[in-house]
Amino acid sequence: MAPPKGVSGPLAFDSQEGDRYNGRRRCLGIVIQTHEEADSYRLGAVPYLNGKPLIYDLEQTPRPNVTLSKAVPALLRQRLRDGELDAALVSSITSLEDGTLYAIPGLGVSSRGAIDSVRLFCKTAPQRLRRVALDAGSRTSAALIRILLPECFGVEPEYITAPPDLATMLEEADGALLIGDPAMRACYLESWPREELQVLDLGELWFRLTGLPFVWAVWAVRPEVKMAPLIALLRQAWEVGRNYLDAIATSTSEQLGLPLAVCRNYLYRIMKYDLGEQEWEGLRRFQALGKRHGVIPADAPPLTIVSP
Repeated sequence: MAPPKGVSGPLAFDSQEGDRYNGRRRCLGIVIQTHEEADSYRLGAVPYLNGKPLIYDLEQTPRPNVTLSKAVPALLRQRLRDGELDAALVSSITSLEDGTLYAIPGLGVSSRGAIDSVRLFCKTAPQRLRRVALDAGSRTSAALIRILLPECFGVEPEYITAPPDLATMLEEADGALLIGDPAMRACYLESWPREELQVLDLGELWFRLTGLPFVWAVWAVRPEVKMAPLIALLRQAWEVGRNYLDAIATSTSEQLGLPLAVCRNYLYRIMKYDLGEQEWEGLRRFQALGKRHGVIPADAPPLTIVSP
């Protein structure tokens, strides 16, 4: 299902309320689609620390009508499009590329400034990068770096994909992009010649460029899914999960060997899970810049957000 005709521009803003298009309406410049209730859901989520508060309750309190599986962003996108999942916490670019997936309102993964878990490790000055190795599981970050390097440093290097191992990546390229838990392990646990590498935080670069938050992930849903109980389920899961940030930080610290203070700071101060107007404006800017740099199709429609 495509967004309604008559809505132009990437996430075009319209401040007038009550704008109707065959049962759809616009809010915060996003097309809103209404649906009825459903009985069961096949959900997917990223396996990284940044997504855990949104799914903690779903894992700790299993529902008979909900199945939850984890995978890297690129695989979640494919499983959604193949109809193997009804909804998934996926890279934000997935919902910006075409109109086949919609987004759940108000929930996602965002940051305002440095994020810690999306890092570019450089053997040379960013202006002299010739080849950058990308984590094969990355999608939004892989697109973002293709925007930030030319915008911030005037360089457009060659890109290759590789498993998320810093040493191996830097054998094949003079820059390496790591995301999620591998990026945090590389920063805080792994031994590498720190005086010889320059490390850039993509969240910080984005904020310097735009002054806006960056949305890393959204709950994306197939348009035929009945929405109302799904939205209620995901909102309830976050309301529960936000009360267990200490438990999540502690278990992640033990699993990954990261300092507990690092995990707590990440969840309490860096990550934001309630998406509002500033976050949607950041997503609009990401789509516009993505089109300019060829990482998002030029004819990609505005993002559609569903509501009950």
